Amino acid sequence: MRRSVAAIDIGSTKVAALVGVPDGGAVRVVSAGVVASSGVDRGIVADLRAVTESVAEAVRLVERGAGARVDRAYVSVGGPHILSHNARGEAAVSRPLRGVEAEDVDRALAEARTVSLPPERQVLHVVPRGYWLDGNVQVRDPIGMAAYRLEAEVHVVTALASSVRNVVRCIDDVGIEVAGLILSSLASGEATLTESERDMGIALVDIGGGTTDIAVYLNGGVWHTAAIPTGGNHITGDLAVGLHCPIEVAEDVKLRFGHCRPAEVEAGERVRVPGFNRNGSCEIPRGAVVEIVEARVEEIFSIVLRELRRSSYDGLLSAGVALCGGTANLPGIAELGAEVLGMPVRVLTPQRVEGLIDVVGEPAHATGAGLLLWGMRRPEPTDELVDVGLLGKMGRVLRGLLPG
Repeated sequence: MRRSVAAIDIGSTKVAALVGVPDGGAVRVVSAGVVASSGVDRGIVADLRAVTESVAEAVRLVERGAGARVDRAYVSVGGPHILSHNARGEAAVSRPLRGVEAEDVDRALAEARTVSLPPERQVLHVVPRGYWLDGNVQVRDPIGMAAYRLEAEVHVVTALASSVRNVVRCIDDVGIEVAGLILSSLASGEATLTESERDMGIALVDIGGGTTDIAVYLNGGVWHTAAIPTGGNHITGDLAVGLHCPIEVAEDVKLRFGHCRPAEVEAGERVRVPGFNRNGSCEIPRGAVVEIVEARVEEIFSIVLRELRRSSYDGLLSAGVALCGGTANLPGIAELGAEVLGMPVRVLTPQRVEGLIDVVGEPAHATGAGLLLWGMRRPEPTDELVDVGLLGKMGRVLRGLLPG
């Protein structure tokens, strides 16, 4: 029987629960539960009860579709509290003439992740970037290669322990074990990028509702990650203010009439917008909507450009920028991004995903699809997720001690 994998993507606008089964090198999605998110602010749990209820509803839907209970799941984590840095670790090779063994790699990685962190932060990921043999020979996979000394360079992602704990508690309160917490941008990259793109150099930009997550890939590995506290919800907020209408109306206007290229909108086209005025609605030029959308999206790309320049890798992105996330569906966004960033920009959808393509085949579901693919490659929690497993156990104990 094929092993099933479950994923829960907790975002600022939606909570998506997915169940899939391996299908060759792909994943076949057999059930999906997607509900509006409540209680999440810029990727961070702001209302524990509201988020737990959203997760419970998404899980109920996915379990009904799958005809089975979800016991453990891979879960996304994100938000501006995410920080990252690169580090190196070194280990003497136990048996140099026989070649590097897995234990040697583990010791080098353990040395690399040894870093003094403030008590409020915890390591989320330790992602290998490359290995060096005897100080000057760089290799991707050192196993079996003769050497006396092994150095490992890694990308370390850290998170606020309190934010991680709140995510774990929401999942735990629904009765599900956290198999692993995965950074949203890394999950999205897992689902959308090819090995060739990672080798050439590419920036994955996931524009969600509350945040824009960035992951820079070079030479096949992750070299930089960051989260910007602005996204599609801020476009909606600008529209609500500029058009004098409720937030839910502004969101509908954005989805129906939003565009990032004013020149591509028919001159004289008008749209009716329900608002707060006495007559209940009014007609406005569609160009007014597009100007607001363009201004905010241009600002998002300007912040992305500053972050890429701060990383110092902006000149190494031969494959340009890949967009995903719900906001990537805005017409003209790739063209505007290319103008601001000065490099090729394209919108990507999840790859190696089959089954409910009409549900999870959109850029908005790149993170959820990536979580399933991540779980396929890691059927059991890995070393980088040990802290998560421990936190989950602590959460179950603490829940019984806390009021409410």
